[in-house]
Amino acid sequence: MRGTILGVYDGRGVLLGPNDQRVEFPLSEWRSAGSPTAGQIVDYVEEGGQARGVFAAPGAWAGARGVSQPTSTATVLGAIGCVCLVLGFIIPLLPTVAAFVLGVIGAGQARETSDETGLLLSRISWIGALVLLVIGFVFMGALLAFIGTIGWSAVWHELNL
Repeated sequence: MRGTILGVYDGRGVLLGPNDQRVEFPLSEWRSAGSPTAGQIVDYVEEGGQARGVFAAPGAWAGARGVSQPTSTATVLGAIGCVCLVLGFIIPLLPTVAAFVLGVIGAGQARETSDETGLLLSRISWIGALVLLVIGFVFMGALLAFIGTIGWSAVWHELNL
């Protein structure tokens, strides 16, 4: 059966089942990662008026009932990584490295929790940071080569006088 968690109180969860029927379940019957939260859509088996084997339905959320989906850690890390990436255009190196690290960590967490938004933000963060770092290193190498060329030409010019 499918239902929506209304809340968790005193070690028991309450969910709204089919036909707007309230069903309780002990938290020991929660079978998904994390803890149950209000608004989650779940699958369960009803036995004796209680829910057993309660699982969170993957990718489903009951936002229409006025309960908003909580922001996942991966989404937060991806968003902070994107902010650091933008700062990397103003302040070189440190924010760009932070964007890369936050993006990689956020992408790993997003894959574990199937968080599409977090995965997208994290990928933008780490891939953008990698591109920005490569462009920065190529620019610095070109600048050093140019300065080195000017220096060698000055030395060569002095020797030929």
